[in-house]
Amino acid sequence: MRLMKYTEGWTRRHFLEQVGKGVFAAGVLNPLMDIVGRNGSLEAAYPPELLSIEAYTKGKIKPGDVLNAENVDIVKDLLDPGAYYQIKHDGRLVDVAPTETDVTKLTPTPFLQATLANKGKHKIFPDGNCYTLDHKPWIGGNPFPEPQSAQEVLMANSLSWGKHDTIAHPVLDWDTDADGNVEYQYASIYVEWQTVGRLVLDPKPYMPGRETQIRILGGSVLAPGDVNGTGILQVWAYDQHKLPGYYVYQPTTKRVRTYPVDQRFEPQFPGNTFFVTEYWMAGDPLLTWGNFKLVGKGPMITCAHHCADLDQPNWIHKTCGGKSGVKYWRTRMELVPEVYVVEMEPTSYPRAPIGKKRIWYHAATLCPLTMISYDRQGKMWKQWEGGFDYYERKPGMKWIEGCPDKFWMWTHVHAHDLQSNRMSRFYYAQTVPGGYHATQDDPRLFGDFCSMEALERLGR
Repeated sequence: MRLMKYTEGWTRRHFLEQVGKGVFAAGVLNPLMDIVGRNGSLEAAYPPELLSIEAYTKGKIKPGDVLNAENVDIVKDLLDPGAYYQIKHDGRLVDVAPTETDVTKLTPTPFLQATLANKGKHKIFPDGNCYTLDHKPWIGGNPFPEPQSAQEVLMANSLSWGKHDTIAHPVLDWDTDADGNVEYQYASIYVEWQTVGRLVLDPKPYMPGRETQIRILGGSVLAPGDVNGTGILQVWAYDQHKLPGYYVYQPTTKRVRTYPVDQRFEPQFPGNTFFVTEYWMAGDPLLTWGNFKLVGKGPMITCAHHCADLDQPNWIHKTCGGKSGVKYWRTRMELVPEVYVVEMEPTSYPRAPIGKKRIWYHAATLCPLTMISYDRQGKMWKQWEGGFDYYERKPGMKWIEGCPDKFWMWTHVHAHDLQSNRMSRFYYAQTVPGGYHATQDDPRLFGDFCSMEALERLGR
């Protein structure tokens, strides 16, 4: 007879004790990164109940089931409060998927390889920034795969949002009222370009002459007509105390203007429920925020994988929920065995309407999964939920020339204002108006999008 080592509630107590003691070490049976480095899998790091939603719920919920208002309370403790509200009270439906244990499907392969190869080569210096041990800029990968502080959890998110050297983001967005009726629609293209920590594009790890920068973000709004030709350019300093240079080309005036700091906490376009500060959940230089702290660890049900709909036209997702039936994306969620829950406060923004953010990070990749922001009165305000997947071309799929056959990427975002109940939902499309399409690590993207000349050229 085999005795049960992990009795009911054991893992919950384990994680609560770790948080209470300030212990960051990930993995329950074995150190997580040792296991990932050995075979790329999570399985040997966790007991069965953390790798299977069916085992965790004792068969009450299993892959293939649909979370809805009737059964969501079974897994309430595994959901962020925004997702719970949406499913319980606003008609959202979520398809339950199996847990993905292959870490090569949860982050880009070059980024994972660099994480393992560069382990122990970075540290936080007295100025709060991350450098190599010999005080050079970050050289790529997650600099702190075994974090010892909340700041180290956040740092990889700040250094590289998308974890590729460069990404073209074709985005289609729908903004709805509280019932889910669509009020605004937008199409845009954004390019994210790393100047340091480069892993694929030559020269690497640094772009010569730009070692004091971390990234450049360029893009253009393509629809509707009244904002078509609005151009955006952000130039980020490596120093996480400094705000990025932010420039907007306005088609109505045919001029470029500087984006004011306070507008990081305002919608960019009518109908948007999200702010610049919320991009990738931690959208400001990290050290303009502070009071970082670990507030939780443990399993979570969220959109970590299985979220692409590559068999659908232009990769669009199905919708559900709200009185309209189209308020939310019909997503898939899985049990993630361990997440870090980290809080941060806007210490450099005295007029910020946000009092704090709480962000959930996958312990194996430190990819941000979902975020809840709170207003200055401490009331829950907004949810930013990301979805992710490993995109893989299969026979019969419609695929744009120039789009890689295999790559890891985000799939969708819910930006839900929980106080007004309004929603912006957008997704990573294969193509958008103007012929722009999804691609990664293409050296031509810099000249096309990432300069002041490109900003004015893309404007109309």
